[in-house]
Amino acid sequence: MQIDNINDSLQIGDTVYYTSSNPSGGFNVNNGSWEDITKLGTCSFINRNLGFIRISGSLNVEPPGANSYLFFSKDKLANLSSVKGYYAEVKMINNEYSKRSELFQIALGADISSK
Repeated sequence: MQIDNINDSLQIGDTVYYTSSNPSGGFNVNNGSWEDITKLGTCSFINRNLGFIRISGSLNVEPPGANSYLFFSKDKLANLSSVKGYYAEVKMINNEYSKRSELFQIALGADISSK
């Protein structure tokens, strides 16, 4: 599929959708389902220089028209991460010198990144 101006955030593995309606006018939602959105499949190849992407999916899907709006979503399992490294350093400053401030909670998510 040839596309002008492929979004820089599109990656292989993203799920690609399209709608033939005008996205600035909103999407039609009926009982929690998106009526005018069609799932094309998963992005399996990108060539940004030629404006070309390949989508792997069902052959029973009607291809988008010339004026369709294409968009994508990311797999949250593959795109979640935390800060990686051997140590972290945090400096907290209270810029409200005239007001008393309290710190209620600090949380840390840590994973072993190397041994």
